[in-house]
Amino acid sequence: MGEQRRPRLRGRKTDSSVSRSRSTSPSLFFKSSSSSNLLRLKQARSPLRESRSISTTRATIDNAVAETEGNSEEFGNSKDSSNNLMIDVLPSFELYNALHRHIPRGNVNADHHDFPPTYQEVQTRNPSHTSLSTTSIPMDGTPTDGSSSSENLRSLSRDPYLNLESFSTVQEPIEDDLNDTDNIFIDKLYSLPKATMPIEIDIHVTKQVADPDRAMEEESILKEYTSGDIINGYVIIENKSSRPLKFEMFYVSLEGYTSVIDKDYGKRTVKRFLRMVDISASWSYSKIDVSSGINYTPGRLDYDNCYIGLNNNRTLEVGTKYKKFFMFKLPTQLLDISCKHEQFSHCLVPPSFGIDKNKSNGKYSGIKVNPMLGYGHLGTKGCPILTNDLSTDDVSINYTIDAKIVGKDVKTQKLNIMREKEYNLRFIPFGFCQPLLGERPPLKQIYSLTKLIQERIDSLTKVLNRLKKNENITVADISNTDISGSIVNVNEVDSSELLRLKLNQLYIDNRLDPACSSFPLKNGKLSSHKNLVEAEFSYSLKTKSKSSTKLKKGIFSGFASNGSSTSSSTQPKSSFKSGIIVLSAELPKEGLPYIEPSLLKKTNALEKQSKHNQDNWQSMIDSLTDDDLNILSKLNVRLRCIQAANSEPHSPPEINSLTTELICITAKSINSIPVKLNAELLLNEDKVSTVRSTFQQFRDQTRDLQKEFEENCAELNLLFNRSGGAETHQELRFTDFLSKQLITDIESMASLRVDIQPLQHVFKKQIHTLTFDDDSVSASMSKSNSTGSILSAPFSASSSNGNLHGATSEKMKEQLTREWIQSSESEYDRVITVNLCFNPNIKETLIPTFESCLLCRMYCVRVNIKFDGQVGTACIDIPVRIRKLEA
Repeated sequence: MGEQRRPRLRGRKTDSSVSRSRSTSPSLFFKSSSSSNLLRLKQARSPLRESRSISTTRATIDNAVAETEGNSEEFGNSKDSSNNLMIDVLPSFELYNALHRHIPRGNVNADHHDFPPTYQEVQTRNPSHTSLSTTSIPMDGTPTDGSSSSENLRSLSRDPYLNLESFSTVQEPIEDDLNDTDNIFIDKLYSLPKATMPIEIDIHVTKQVADPDRAMEEESILKEYTSGDIINGYVIIENKSSRPLKFEMFYVSLEGYTSVIDKDYGKRTVKRFLRMVDISASWSYSKIDVSSGINYTPGRLDYDNCYIGLNNNRTLEVGTKYKKFFMFKLPTQLLDISCKHEQFSHCLVPPSFGIDKNKSNGKYSGIKVNPMLGYGHLGTKGCPILTNDLSTDDVSINYTIDAKIVGKDVKTQKLNIMREKEYNLRFIPFGFCQPLLGERPPLKQIYSLTKLIQERIDSLTKVLNRLKKNENITVADISNTDISGSIVNVNEVDSSELLRLKLNQLYIDNRLDPACSSFPLKNGKLSSHKNLVEAEFSYSLKTKSKSSTKLKKGIFSGFASNGSSTSSSTQPKSSFKSGIIVLSAELPKEGLPYIEPSLLKKTNALEKQSKHNQDNWQSMIDSLTDDDLNILSKLNVRLRCIQAANSEPHSPPEINSLTTELICITAKSINSIPVKLNAELLLNEDKVSTVRSTFQQFRDQTRDLQKEFEENCAELNLLFNRSGGAETHQELRFTDFLSKQLITDIESMASLRVDIQPLQHVFKKQIHTLTFDDDSVSASMSKSNSTGSILSAPFSASSSNGNLHGATSEKMKEQLTREWIQSSESEYDRVITVNLCFNPNIKETLIPTFESCLLCRMYCVRVNIKFDGQVGTACIDIPVRIRKLEA
């Protein structure tokens, strides 16, 4: 170990023996990327090394690979598969940084790349260096700088960094190739310019793990994935030009993003909520075993005449095909950092929704839904599938497998994307995509946010007023809080930090209630929360006495010997019968099933899935209780009739008909929505309009204040530092009052848009859901339904088919509407049951309910109750969730 210096880690790792033998071993010239081979590097073991390298995860990853190989015939050579579940193993932070945090820009020698320092190297570092660079000492003890060994060791003993306890708290930044100025963050990969290079990339998704020795069956174009499913496949890269092409980096990733367009603002927002990089499929110097556990020999030709892996010299040879294998496992939940507002709903994986028709210069804009099939696509594998999910062209949620080659422009030497290819996937998550209860109501969250914004605006207005009066500006003016007695020097308070803490506290308050954190919600979680939805309906009855009085005054008025009819018509109380009917219903725990085109459902039947995906589905089903698996089939609505105090006692109005419809609610914004939304708020047009106008006023006011602040920035800072008490000059910034995050929240609420679409044909008519004991009655019922005669008067028994109508009317009262029951002198109660049964051959695709940062889809069942006469129709909107629980 001492005869050769081991340099520091700079982004790539390989065995030194590989470097020495690279010229003599053609098979080692091609390397692919994976963790387990990286973990087998022959390096000196030490406590410090283990704390700084990725070797601490070796046992976990090796065990995962061993279990995958031993238990799955898909991933290994085992003939008997008892467990096909793929274990989730995240790469260590060091591994991700070393291979994929940055795109290298320096063209360094492939044989000169660094390892982490050993513990002995740290002990021999030069004490004059304040950085964490190392100095090696040969085994004979002679220092490399020519000084004596004893002097060097004595100087080292005085170095405080050599204390192991204190040194362990210092983290050295990991570098790639040269330094940070020569790298580009992977997050900026999407902003790189795109070049048109003669490189062809093909992405193939297979039903089983790709085998280099035989052709594999590819997945259907109508494939639909769900939570926990595995995506297998490979990428072929070919240089179609007449000369070798150099590249800097090659990435294969699974990505999910939301696209929202607001034409009023002229803005398109894209938020990437999912990015999973397959380390083994991307490029690196090292050979990394693929997740499937199959051992691919780098550099050899496969059955498809492709070389497995990419060259270490990062060159694509002319007419040569290279193949990289990938495997992804779709997550069941996003990382909590996916939503900076601490909204639990935003950290659940949303379903595919619409298609991005603006991507790649409108490549997919021509896709239309075939009304006969219920979906549309371009007819090629890897293109998106468009269904009639009631989305518009300006919103979409997309999942893709992306392959990108990053290179340098020959003239400018700047990075660009030489070629990229995407393979679109359709994803529908398992189970609920939105919790039923547990988060603070939207209006409470909006109130807290507006209160903070108003506080910051008042603070800024106060400071600008001090400028007009030429008065000193203090920290208390900025924070809008008197903190002079709580700290020694108020000028040391960072106002922007205080604002950040306030925002964080605001977002933390929006978190899911721990009492409801079980997901899906288990029994008993609803008892401590308000789980009712209510609506009111005012009615007024026209009495028969009033109409008969008019009749007497008209035709038969001459027969009247006295004026009794006239006197009776002037009595206001006898003709006044009114009150209100309060409708209420509990929020259902159950959900409606996900509805998709029949051909998609048939193609993705459970028996047609791979063994792993079948086991994955069964595992998720087994994790739910029987109650969680129940399908919502009926709703109970309670009616309470309260007669007006000055009304004549009367019987409540009778029900004439009962209908249902499904309300689809889509909300969007050009920035991440900072509050929780619900159907009750989004259906209230007045409340949404008020919220939007309030934040639009905040936005306009903020822009005016920012302009005034920037114009007078120098004078404001002079007054701020003139107040005294500050040892050093401090700069007063606009973000001390209104941070970028707070301004973004204002823009988000100001651009909130809601689209409501009622679907009246989704559910069967209530009369069609009745059950009859007599088969003959059922047959007659079906015949009458086909002609529609019974629908004209569902509660009337007077017709040519009176027996049938009479039986139907009785069944309606018995099974659905029931009777009014008097509970007090002026109050009556009634409970009606609404059956929810989908009509066959629904043309729409009803995707699961979801709520993400930019976009959400919610549903309500609207129950319409029409009363006899001219009383009118009462309605109540009951929020329901749609979920995927059937394969």
